[in-house]
Amino acid sequence: MKNLVKFTTVVAFMFATVAGMAREPKLNLLSVGKAKSVVLTMDASSKGVQVKLMDADLNVIYSENMSEGLFSKKLNLKDLTDGIYYLSADDNFKNYSYTIVLKNNTVNIVEKAEDVKPFFRKTNKMIFLNYLNLDKAKLSIKIFDAESRTVFAQEVTDEMIVEKAFNFADAFPGTYTVTVKSEGKTYTENFVVN
Repeated sequence: MKNLVKFTTVVAFMFATVAGMAREPKLNLLSVGKAKSVVLTMDASSKGVQVKLMDADLNVIYSENMSEGLFSKKLNLKDLTDGIYYLSADDNFKNYSYTIVLKNNTVNIVEKAEDVKPFFRKTNKMIFLNYLNLDKAKLSIKIFDAESRTVFAQEVTDEMIVEKAFNFADAFPGTYTVTVKSEGKTYTENFVVN
């Protein structure tokens, strides 16, 4: 009987792990060499994915919102001149960015970066912030009102998991902006109090 309980517990844990991994977005980028194109394949989260292709001056050449689920998109780069381009795929949890170099009718992916974003959860009068700060870098958390006045500010240092809850029950009606700054990156989330 004990073995059956142990086995059932292990199987339940395995299913929970697999279900959690299935929801995590996956991104594959494949350059098609002389064809001067890239294929973007991604399993999008429930919020979808914003895909952008930008030139060296960060001018947006192509932008599209992909819906939930598995999608594959071929981006034809044949009309672009030789140079450096940036492809980004941004979902609710991470921002994936690629540096693409076009030279002599070939496509090379020279750099790949993956950026974990803070997760914001909102209720009627509360906003919850969770951020996985793997480098334990210094964080600056601020909340601004609609007049750009600081209503909350806090520095967080040497924490790997940052969890905050902000209660707006006694706040004046209006739009508030929560900002999280870390190592030159800024993340924002707007919150409306009625």
